[in-house]
Amino acid sequence: MKPFTRNDKPTLGVEEEFHLIDPRTADLKCGIEQLIAQLDDDLQESTCYELFQCVIENRVGVFETVDDLVASSLDGRRKLTEAAGRVDMRLAAGASHPFGQWRELPIAADQHYRDVVAAYGYVAKRLLSFGLHVHVGVRSGPEAIYVMDRMRPWIYALMAMSTNSPFYEGMRTGLHSTRLHLFGSMPRTHLPPRFETWADLESHYALLTASGDVTRPGELWWNIRPQPPLGTVELRVLDLPTDVHRLGAMVAIFQAAVATFQEAFETGEPVGVFREEYLGQNCWRAMRDGLDAVFADPFTGRIVGVREYLGGLLDDIEPASEKLSSQRYFQFARRMLELPCESTWQLQRADELGGDLRALELEIADRTVRDDLSAV
Repeated sequence: MKPFTRNDKPTLGVEEEFHLIDPRTADLKCGIEQLIAQLDDDLQESTCYELFQCVIENRVGVFETVDDLVASSLDGRRKLTEAAGRVDMRLAAGASHPFGQWRELPIAADQHYRDVVAAYGYVAKRLLSFGLHVHVGVRSGPEAIYVMDRMRPWIYALMAMSTNSPFYEGMRTGLHSTRLHLFGSMPRTHLPPRFETWADLESHYALLTASGDVTRPGELWWNIRPQPPLGTVELRVLDLPTDVHRLGAMVAIFQAAVATFQEAFETGEPVGVFREEYLGQNCWRAMRDGLDAVFADPFTGRIVGVREYLGGLLDDIEPASEKLSSQRYFQFARRMLELPCESTWQLQRADELGGDLRALELEIADRTVRDDLSAV
């Protein structure tokens, strides 16, 4: 692994995985090379391939405030949408395409993804899903390990808040996050092992490399992981929000949590005791039920609704949000706990449209570039 780059502030960055569609039929449309050719130099630098030729990733950062990150995300979405229009495509932000068929889609012309498909076959090729990855800066590798451990009880509750993929291959899957189900079939995609020290993590990586299981650190696909060259902890469990304000709320929560836990590390506060065995069941409930999930609280053993459970986290980390000037998005995060998640919106809207998933997908594309809290 490369050395850990020190970040003295909890800086922010995100990676957003968008899909490209036909502007009339809402079918997935392959054409990432044509789209990238339409972009200015700065946007070309921030975009990259994903697994399929109908997917483009935009990397947004580095910022100190959620306001600046959200403004940049919205600007990028709009510029990508304008460029896509010039090549007869539209951009859509959702964690799955409601009726796309992975068997019909060509893999991106990128050697890394071709290697992934060669190694994992069917399991990799059906990963027609789209996530949000959030980076927050930390000061050192040991602090990254500590933050990851403190985040473990909260990861699946945050995932429940983000759920936005209830359809797959034209089906109501019965899951609020089909994306997490699909990605979870790959190795090294759940919680990372518990590491006592940074050296333990490096030894684990060396073992996986020696066995041929990984060829580079980026193949540690855990749903939270350190990024040593960037000096960040990366949260990878979230569905991609359609609405940019929801993105901002999720980022504000994670930034405030990381800042709070870094302060706890500095004061020598222990990670604390919680029931690790509850987390797998909580993952399933969050994936199936979204914000309507019921959790086993790993700290108390009490059965609690995920909205109440997340409220406890927000109470604990709210002072950090005030220092980070993210109160506006933090308060919207509290509002989100009273609203349906976006997966519920998709299901309800599909019913209102008489089951017309093409019309639903076109509405998702509309919402991708919308800056209107009243429409959330």
